[in-house]
Amino acid sequence: MRLLVTGFGPFPGVDDNPSGALARSLDGRTLGGVTIAGVWVPTSWRAAWPTIVAAVARCRPRALVMLGVASTRAAVAVERVAVNEAAARRDVDGALPEAATILADAPARLTTTLPWSTLVGDGVVASDDAGRYLCNYVFFRALAELEVPVRGFVHMPTDGAAQARALLERLARALVVEDV
Repeated sequence: MRLLVTGFGPFPGVDDNPSGALARSLDGRTLGGVTIAGVWVPTSWRAAWPTIVAAVARCRPRALVMLGVASTRAAVAVERVAVNEAAARRDVDGALPEAATILADAPARLTTTLPWSTLVGDGVVASDDAGRYLCNYVFFRALAELEVPVRGFVHMPTDGAAQARALLERLARALVVEDV
């Protein structure tokens, strides 16, 4: 079984994004009996989504979990909701999103298929606000457009790599049990 874990690179205000470093560090490793494919995603309105789509096509994962950093948060947060909105906030290339609506004919909100209730605790909280930046953008598109069975987004504080890794290990074990 393969789990695709993506994490972002740097962006304005965050020169060292731990989510991308964690995804890269897990590439090829096994957590909880699941092989991880870790992919670094550019924090770019133009390039982020195509990078994720290509990784899904290449890896053919059993599940996709995306990581991002939220420097204002004190705990790792499992995002439960993605909204069909993009903020006019510049990316690493200095570009803005093409529109305020992510997908024209999609619902206003989508909810995760990640088993969030089993993941909360031990320094992990549930959140209904993935923001309006690229984290929410790829989260919404994954929920709307991909057919990967389990999809979710996890925000981590800048010093939350160890907590996020432990959460991914719990999730991997849950996927193995679910697959049996």
